[in-house]
Amino acid sequence: MWVVVVLVLSALAKPEAVVNRDTSYPTEDACKAAIARNVPARLDAKHKEAVEQGYRRYICVRVPAPETPKPEAPKTEAPKAK
Repeated sequence: MWVVVVLVLSALAKPEAVVNRDTSYPTEDACKAAIARNVPARLDAKHKEAVEQGYRRYICVRVPAPETPKPEAPKTEAPKAK
């Protein structure tokens, strides 16, 4: 699965990465299409300019699917010595 990550770097502050955990996509292409479709329309002028100038990036990052726990094997008792 793929998620959108917003990346912002600043010379005077720590890098900031924000993961959109609300929505995931089955492929990288679907993720990129969602960015192209949704991001420009939702940004204010300041953030839009930051994207255009390369100071703010929206990228797709692959996330491993959560592992399902394996059922424990039934425990067998060793025969008792007589």
